[in-house]
Amino acid sequence: MDQNKSETDTEVPVKSRGPVAAFFLSGWENIVRLMASNALFVVFNIPAIAIAAVVSLVFVPLFMPLFMDPVNESDNAVLELFLLLVFFSVNALVSGTLICMGPFQAGFAQVYKDIRNKNSVSFFTSFKSGLKTGWKKGLAAMFIGLLITPVILLAVCFYLRMNSPVGTVIGVFFIVLLVAFMMIQNFVYSLIVSTDLKLGKIYKNAILFLFIRFVPCLGAASVILLFYFVIPFILLISTSYLTLGIFVFLYSFIVVSWVQYFLSCFSGNLIDRYVISGQDDES
Repeated sequence: MDQNKSETDTEVPVKSRGPVAAFFLSGWENIVRLMASNALFVVFNIPAIAIAAVVSLVFVPLFMPLFMDPVNESDNAVLELFLLLVFFSVNALVSGTLICMGPFQAGFAQVYKDIRNKNSVSFFTSFKSGLKTGWKKGLAAMFIGLLITPVILLAVCFYLRMNSPVGTVIGVFFIVLLVAFMMIQNFVYSLIVSTDLKLGKIYKNAILFLFIRFVPCLGAASVILLFYFVIPFILLISTSYLTLGIFVFLYSFIVVSWVQYFLSCFSGNLIDRYVISGQDDES
């Protein structure tokens, strides 16, 4: 009698947990999978890191006058800032899936989906399933990211360098658009492994998510800004071996997978509510 009562008492709080508590609980229960996902994300995206480095080498010199006047600074200061911005840019582009290996990202999206749905499968089983079913659409999404990202970056550079109020406003708009595109790309990979929609409809739904749930999307965007822009910049600009080590550890094993898992949970709820349920109603 007492045993049954204790079991009931322990089950009630579990069922009554909110989405935030459920997110952290499921993440902690699958911490090994998430760390493996983060580490393999870095390994599998080595080609993407190289591409992002090339993109950064093109655009970082255009951004540098916004942070300092290279003419009035020493060569060492200019070089340090240049390397900092390149390192920062590569991390943001790859972690945000703007430039990544699309087929592998589909595999990671399947891992996050299975963790979210509490499917008791191994990491590699989930990864291979997502890679097998989503590599074509993932490849197409990868090329879309490679095409659109430089265009947005070019627009940001062009308008911010105008040194006028209008240019600043338009430049900030394109920065917001860049963050929105990060969210769209993450939504796309979740949709790839969750639906059988064609790629055009996948992007249509991903864009609609931003407008249908605008306020929650602002919260998700703040998470992206915090973990992909603010925290890396603070850690890297400190220019100490301790902060550099903290950055390398966090973004090699923890931060990227947790943020992507968060976006997977966020988009998964939208997919279940607006896409899957809609298809069930039509059938």
